[in-house]
Amino acid sequence: MSFLGMWCLVPMRADAITEYAPELVPAIEAEAALPRSTALLRWWRTEGSTEATRHDFVEAAAPSVLDEQICRVYDAWERGRDDALPHFAVATRNSYPAAALAFALGPERFAGLPGWFGDLILTPEQVRITLPAVERVFTWTAASRPQARELLMAALRDEGDPTDINALLEGVPPVWRAAAEAGRGLLGAHFIP
Repeated sequence: MSFLGMWCLVPMRADAITEYAPELVPAIEAEAALPRSTALLRWWRTEGSTEATRHDFVEAAAPSVLDEQICRVYDAWERGRDDALPHFAVATRNSYPAAALAFALGPERFAGLPGWFGDLILTPEQVRITLPAVERVFTWTAASRPQARELLMAALRDEGDPTDINALLEGVPPVWRAAAEAGRGLLGAHFIP
């Protein structure tokens, strides 16, 4: 059976973040604090992103808490997104883009990103404060980018379109930077529509 995995990152007005954060932030934090979630991170830090860990990792990091509340996320995006700013959206067939990106980044780089595998809701101040760390996560060398691309393609089960691969490896910092410069928050969700 085929499915579509999506990850979207959308700049949001501060008032919308204020309205939806009390509901969504605790849900994301609770997901990250679950014993199975902490066990996943501990296992991944020990084992790393390898062919042997790929399937189990991507399945364990699949969409969860905001996928279950996607109607509220859609409502937040509809009511609070800033259409003047760029947003980030990747859809991949038969895989989970945010989990695949995390696998490609590896546990050390991934630790520099807020949220839980693509699920996040940040105030404008949090966006501004986290921007340098996000830019470091996506700073590539001549050796690290091809390696990340190879891991990403494997995690996407070779279903990733070249445009999606490039978007995942390069598309997050420009959206984050635009939100920071405009004084906007961010709402990211990893889900199956």
